[in-house]
Amino acid sequence: MCDRSRKPPRHPATAAGLKPLRRPHDWPPGGVACLLVACLLAAVGASADEPDAVAPQQPAAVAIDADRVRPLPPVDPLRKTLFDQIRLAALGDPQDLQEPLMPDDLAPPGQPRQEFEPPAGRKLPPGAKPGILQQALSMATELPKLDPRGLGLTTLEKTFTLGLPCPTVESPLLVTTGFVGTLTDIPAGADIPGALFEGYIQARWLKKLNERVGIDLAVSPGWYSDFHNDSPQSMRITGHGFTAWEAHEDLRVIAGLIYLDRYDVDFLPAGGLLWTPADATRCELIFPRPRLAWRIAERPRANHWLYVAAEFGGNQWAMQSVTGPTKGRDQIIVIRDYRLLAGWERKPADLGLSWKFEAGWVTGRSVQYYLTDQPWLHPSDTFLVRAAVWY
Repeated sequence: MCDRSRKPPRHPATAAGLKPLRRPHDWPPGGVACLLVACLLAAVGASADEPDAVAPQQPAAVAIDADRVRPLPPVDPLRKTLFDQIRLAALGDPQDLQEPLMPDDLAPPGQPRQEFEPPAGRKLPPGAKPGILQQALSMATELPKLDPRGLGLTTLEKTFTLGLPCPTVESPLLVTTGFVGTLTDIPAGADIPGALFEGYIQARWLKKLNERVGIDLAVSPGWYSDFHNDSPQSMRITGHGFTAWEAHEDLRVIAGLIYLDRYDVDFLPAGGLLWTPADATRCELIFPRPRLAWRIAERPRANHWLYVAAEFGGNQWAMQSVTGPTKGRDQIIVIRDYRLLAGWERKPADLGLSWKFEAGWVTGRSVQYYLTDQPWLHPSDTFLVRAAVWY
């Protein structure tokens, strides 16, 4: 006989303090039907989200947060053009032999220049820009007239540089168009126009011959005049040819020739050493524009550099005489000087705007005439301030 006074054994879940699962015959009416409907809906939803191929299961030890997974967009190689694949280095920085081998601002004015944002040290990636537009620059330079013998010059410059994979991305063709206007504040009685202008287009080709040697060739036809002298003398064709040899990881030897097509200086040899002993130091011991630069601050968005430099300044223009017995006659004028500069430059860590500010002293100034026996002028010394911004 069963002892009805004896309590039935406790369910293990109840003994552990948990509520035991209800058996099917204990469920309320309709519970089984509700369960079947819920399972069917879950199966339909899983089949809709399931990919065609079953992905392997993740290990149990790896926890994946589905809310944080952001799949990358698909890559369509057919949408990429040759221009989209261009990855040119910062213009003018001889960091790699497939890049321009020599800064354009080493060339004296008269050879079209391209300002640039060289990488902050040889270990950082070059400042390449995707697409066809490689640079857009605006620059202003002021040389004030300090006394009656002085000559004031205000120069405004605008350039655009395009990069073309011609014939390949590794051997690109850079095409630069530029316009420069110079306003003058002249000494009394001086035969100098109130404004002088330059317009040019430069084709520059870069080629890496082997792992250590490369070449940099450029030709630049341009129009240099006061817009009153329209003779063939206004047309000048300048250019340069450089070669660079990477003697060591941090030492480059550069040699070449600059063709100015000027009455005072036709050809100008150029060359020297580019030494980068550290990421924060650049020694550009290159004639005719040596420069020493030091990185003074490194921020997530940009680096800041200080530098000292020297440059050979001036240019040549075709003009019409504005005073004296030769008034109205065609004339060739050459303005030249020597400059000692100190500057600060901001170089972005990624694509963006760069800018710089320079100041210095200008000496050894002369104004030379070549189609008449008019005596040359020697304006007094002055200082220089220059500001530039570029992409």
